[in-house]
Amino acid sequence: MTFNSCKTILHKLAALNRYSLDAPLIAVVWQSVLARDLAVELALHHHLILGFSVWLAYSADRFCEPLLPVSQTATRYEAFKNSRRAFCSCWAACLFLAVFFSVFHLSFKCLVLGLTLAALSLANFYLCFMESRKGVFLSCPKEVRTACILSLGCVFFPAYLSTNAFPEILLFTNLLFLAFFMNCLYVSKWELHKDRDRGRLSFLQKKIKLMKWLPRVSCFAVLVLVLIALAQGMVPHLIPHVFLVLLFVATLERLVKDDDHKRLAVDQGYWILPLVLLGIGHVARL
Repeated sequence: MTFNSCKTILHKLAALNRYSLDAPLIAVVWQSVLARDLAVELALHHHLILGFSVWLAYSADRFCEPLLPVSQTATRYEAFKNSRRAFCSCWAACLFLAVFFSVFHLSFKCLVLGLTLAALSLANFYLCFMESRKGVFLSCPKEVRTACILSLGCVFFPAYLSTNAFPEILLFTNLLFLAFFMNCLYVSKWELHKDRDRGRLSFLQKKIKLMKWLPRVSCFAVLVLVLIALAQGMVPHLIPHVFLVLLFVATLERLVKDDDHKRLAVDQGYWILPLVLLGIGHVARL
């Protein structure tokens, strides 16, 4: 592979991040991992509903960020604001498609449960919006809220369609939450200086010592959950996927110097790496 081809690939991956397309990719891939562990066959509409919903939430959050000087604004926040009409048209179309597929394909019970999850997402959006506007951050950090809602979204359809016991679903949800929380935690760490310049430090970003210890505590919690799973005779495919992305985050932290490059790489790694493992597993079963 030539240097120019590598630059082209990186440029295309940067475009995914710029238009918030990596977030739905992450959600859909991890949903597929969970579906495999729970022995559930997901239809295309399950992936479309989740993908559209995640993009709607992430893109709206970025679009509603307050206008700041160019030196204090990341490109992913500028992209939608530079083409407001196009963004609003795409956002409305995705909202229509998400509602259409939900109403057309899902049962009433599933719709009601899904609306509960949507309400949590809307509440988190409102809290993030108020935090970004007023600069006053809640003691329930946005990193925790985001990781929690995203993990619940990924688990929703596999858990709803599964006949597995609740303890297994709870274990998988917690493992996924910790994986996403590590992502959010390190992103906050890598954006610390920019957020300080913007006057938008989150609750955790103001707690430097806590941010230093939380990754270790999270890794320890992952190990505890894995030991519990093994003790219960469970060997889910989710475990190597979680270990791989955590190792990837640790490698970025140690080897990559530029925080912007880390920020871009981590979001791509969170869908590319589990997708590769899914592909290997699929080939191995053939």
